[in-house]
Amino acid sequence: MAWSEHLGGNKYKLVERDPSKASRPKRSMVVEMPPEIVNARSDKKRDNWLAVQEDKWSQLVTTGKYQDKGKNRSRSKKKTFKEFIPTWKKVYAQENMSGETIFNSNNIIESRLIPEFGDSWLDEITTLELAEWFADLRNLKNGNLLATNSKLNIYKCIKSIFDKAHEWGVITENPIDGVDRPSMNKKEKKRIKDVKQNYTKTEVAELLLTMYKLPTRWRLYFTGVMLGGFRRGEYLAVELPCLNYEESMIYIENQITIDEEGQKVESEVKTVESEGWVPMPQWYMEELRAYERQWRKEKLQCRKWLGGDKQYLFHSGKGVMYYPSTATNTWAKFLKRNGFTHVKLHGLRHTAATLLREHGADQRSIQKFLRHAKLETTDRYTHEKETVHRSLISPLEDMNPRKQKIAP
Repeated sequence: MAWSEHLGGNKYKLVERDPSKASRPKRSMVVEMPPEIVNARSDKKRDNWLAVQEDKWSQLVTTGKYQDKGKNRSRSKKKTFKEFIPTWKKVYAQENMSGETIFNSNNIIESRLIPEFGDSWLDEITTLELAEWFADLRNLKNGNLLATNSKLNIYKCIKSIFDKAHEWGVITENPIDGVDRPSMNKKEKKRIKDVKQNYTKTEVAELLLTMYKLPTRWRLYFTGVMLGGFRRGEYLAVELPCLNYEESMIYIENQITIDEEGQKVESEVKTVESEGWVPMPQWYMEELRAYERQWRKEKLQCRKWLGGDKQYLFHSGKGVMYYPSTATNTWAKFLKRNGFTHVKLHGLRHTAATLLREHGADQRSIQKFLRHAKLETTDRYTHEKETVHRSLISPLEDMNPRKQKIAP
């Protein structure tokens, strides 16, 4: 059975005894652990990666497929594209991708990649073949040329597959290396630029008033997303203990997303920076306090509570979490019904940034407020963060729709 020795940094030596030799000499090779595994938050991912490498090396040596230096023979059995997919999913995707990303990748694999490349030998797929295929990708429903963003999602998926096949020695050359990453042309860039990305302060004031036509839970959900810059799934996962009325803050630590089967599930937020307290306008927190009282009253009256110990602030009845897409669809219907220009639900996060920027907040402070993944936040749980953000959101106190004469 093979074992590994840490050589320092991200390098490891894999060792196995050669059974074909009477003296059973040791055979070894050096591998480098990928950065995404080295930096993984879980030791389990690193241990699993090493275990897979040890097993692969053991198979090569004990089956006689080990080759001395200078020989370029493939280190693994020849595989078709379709045959390699389960290995890619088990060893890489399930350890490094979110459930939602795996779900979307599965759809791409089944609808696009398997029909085109499934029966092709992995090492016989050429760069030219891939480039021509990408150039002619079309919408499966109407036959129109595929939008660049859709092409990019397909590119990322197939690139991951070929990259790993090359890294693991299944193919000696990576054909995707010669295929250009899809990029928008001038026409597409102009079209995207013309799409409304966020609302102005005047539009926000009108939206806040119009949202009184919604059920209270949805009015407070969309208002919170707009003023707190929350991601869709983050705010759906907030529970009652996450509300701090005294300090007017909401704690974000989880998100509602989907797993690789497309089923709704609660998981941790994607990055460490995404977790933490988010200050909110005091008037909004007072509305949440009143909403919580009604929430608890309705739970007591519920004959069959299905939420278990979970106390989701926003739920679909009987304590059950919402599907993330439910919020998106509800928002789209509200805008259409009331004649507002459509802005994606995620655009409310950008709207929060716009409101802060209009009141003089600098970009770094806005990034802290939005808990951007690229910002190295060091004061996530301290009063220092609260102080910075409390002054940041003070202008939002004036957005209270009840202060306006026509508010309900």
